[in-house]
Amino acid sequence: MRLQFAVALAISIAWAHAAAAQEPAAVSSPLLSPTSTLTPAEAVAHALKSAPRAAAAAARLRAAEGGVAQAGVWPNPEFGVEIENFQGTGAFRGIDSVEATFGLSQTIELGGKRGARIGAAEAARTAAGYDLSITQLQLIRDVRTAFTEAVAAESAVRLAEEQVRLAQEVERSVRARVDAGREPLVQQNRAEIALRQAELALERARRRTTVARQELSSLSALDVAGQQLDSSWFDRTDLPAPPPEAMPDTALTLSRRQADVLRSRAELELERSRAVPDLTVSAGIRHFRETDDNAFLVGLSIPIPIYDRNRGAIERAGAEFVAAEADLAAARRELYTEIRAARARLAAAQANAGGLRATILPKAEQAFSFAQEGYRQGKFSYLDVLDAQRTLFAARSELIDALQMFHDTRAELDRLTGTPPEGKS
Repeated sequence: MRLQFAVALAISIAWAHAAAAQEPAAVSSPLLSPTSTLTPAEAVAHALKSAPRAAAAAARLRAAEGGVAQAGVWPNPEFGVEIENFQGTGAFRGIDSVEATFGLSQTIELGGKRGARIGAAEAARTAAGYDLSITQLQLIRDVRTAFTEAVAAESAVRLAEEQVRLAQEVERSVRARVDAGREPLVQQNRAEIALRQAELALERARRRTTVARQELSSLSALDVAGQQLDSSWFDRTDLPAPPPEAMPDTALTLSRRQADVLRSRAELELERSRAVPDLTVSAGIRHFRETDDNAFLVGLSIPIPIYDRNRGAIERAGAEFVAAEADLAAARRELYTEIRAARARLAAAQANAGGLRATILPKAEQAFSFAQEGYRQGKFSYLDVLDAQRTLFAARSELIDALQMFHDTRAELDRLTGTPPEGKS
């Protein structure tokens, strides 16, 4: 279990080590040089160092480690003093008949309480360690998704700018034909409407970029408002998915559930051990003032388990153990379902992007070029040009969406399987 946790922790922070080795200065400050290019790995590395939720999970792990240290301590011995037979009546008036007893007592835990307590604390520490790793993987997924959204938004801005430029060209061409009396005025109105729609789409794309950068800044703890983002990876869909063997019980979510099972089993053993009464051993010395004599005392005491046999706590711990095993089985089934669905989405996005690049986009670009040239020659109507333009930009927008879906799904798949990402996506 310790080895498995160590591997899981190493997986969860692989991005941070890789980025630190490549660009140590780039992630040392929340203010990056405006001329530098921020990569996904750098954003992830800074987020792992600065995110409050990662710090909270790390603090909980330290708390669990303190629990392990405390679980192993022995009960403290007790020192007692007892004064008898003074300030009474008759022969016990004054202090001449005083008897003073000085003693030490030590509780001896029986039933394996200390070992069970240590086992429960160590299981809790293991669970806290997995919580830290899972939190880090979730943060990595969130930063990668935010980075992808920012890059996709900028791609949408460039696409909208191109759409505005082409709409302006078409509008000028239509206006020239209207002025020459070769087209009715209604066609110019349509061209102006199409241009205004393209301008509004550009404004929306720019607002989307602003929001995406704000989200990335919040997650990475970096000021990326005017920062250039590395987008060299965005067009790639040949990045390999996590191998099938990365799915099973090595996934962190299942490891976390397995830790819950071990912890609940340890808690059950602890409650069973608490049903065994502890033995208290005492020893001391008694001084008799009246005769100036001393005598030793030795004692043993143990509770009689007549009323409290810890049955309720044992039943509760047993039920929690059964629930933990059921949660593990449910988590395994849910994880396999999520992984299969993510793999299907990844393959669909990959196929969609490939089909758009190979067939649809070239044909749409060719059709728009033919429509423009044919319109200039009077062979096609303005509606033909407008339809070809809309088809072209719809295909380009769909490609951006497919690429974003691919990278978002891959980030989620890496989180589900606990796989360190390859490359920079």
